[in-house]
Amino acid sequence: MRFWRASLKDTIDIKEWQNIQDTFSVVTSVGLRTIDERGEPITSVSGESRLCRELIKPSEFKNTICGKCLPTFLGGEQRVNRNLDFVCLPGLHNFVAPLTSDNGKVLGYLILGPMFFITRNPKDEYRPIAEELKIDLDELWSALLEIKVTSFYNAQSLIKLITGVAGVTLKYAYKAIRKEKELEVSSQLNKILNVLLDVAFQISNADVGSIMFFKKSGDILTIQSSKGIPLDIANATKVRLGEGISGMVAQENRPLLIDDDLSDNRIKSRLNRPKLKSAMVLPINSQNRVVGIMNLGVLRSSPVKFDTSNVRLMNKLIDLATVVINPSR
Repeated sequence: MRFWRASLKDTIDIKEWQNIQDTFSVVTSVGLRTIDERGEPITSVSGESRLCRELIKPSEFKNTICGKCLPTFLGGEQRVNRNLDFVCLPGLHNFVAPLTSDNGKVLGYLILGPMFFITRNPKDEYRPIAEELKIDLDELWSALLEIKVTSFYNAQSLIKLITGVAGVTLKYAYKAIRKEKELEVSSQLNKILNVLLDVAFQISNADVGSIMFFKKSGDILTIQSSKGIPLDIANATKVRLGEGISGMVAQENRPLLIDDDLSDNRIKSRLNRPKLKSAMVLPINSQNRVVGIMNLGVLRSSPVKFDTSNVRLMNKLIDLATVVINPSR
């Protein structure tokens, strides 16, 4: 069973994982890095903030301000709390998420951040740091304004999604090492779909949405996860391939952006949600075939209106998450 003692670097395709990490960072606007069990970097930093890249790293005072930007158990100076969260500068949070093998051995860690929870600290609280770095306070504040502000719940959703993807990636890697024919990940699928929808809502500011998958017969879509939709409606919804907007998108395998400017009468005739101002309907592909649909919508009372940039981001998010989809479930 030698493969259980392999390091993270020996187990996963680093180039492939770097691409997944980069995509996640682009979609979520949060920095991300992967380190081994000793705290040594496995990947380059994805989405590194200007604060770290341009203001702190070049400074001769970097070590006194940030150290290695790692928790104490990985050779740094930061203390983590019970949520594996550590603060690097006032109000700036980072999460440490373990990457484990099937037998529970920790192979490495993902570090997500920095990010602010709920709000940034007042500008003047950063004056001592600006003075220590010997930079203008306005310059430091400008860099801090670029860092994502989120809630603790949303941060946890981001962690669950990327660690879920990482966990399945490791399972596939072990499958290859062990030359196994099948990999069963369906037990994780519903959990990750719920998290995927949470993250999609965070990024798009959607009000209602769902993720639909085909039944084993392959021609009927049912809702596997939903938000903003009454449970009885979600449970009863069934859409055949080619029927309705979701069925049409599944059949044609192309995303659809719907708003008041829509001129396609073929689509207009299928619309039955007058309270929606804007919507995205996106196919979910696995192994070159459509296995499901993501629906996201905003109500007319919302200031949000989806555009093609939203569609591109959601497609990247879906691509990132499809590694956990087992088409033979």
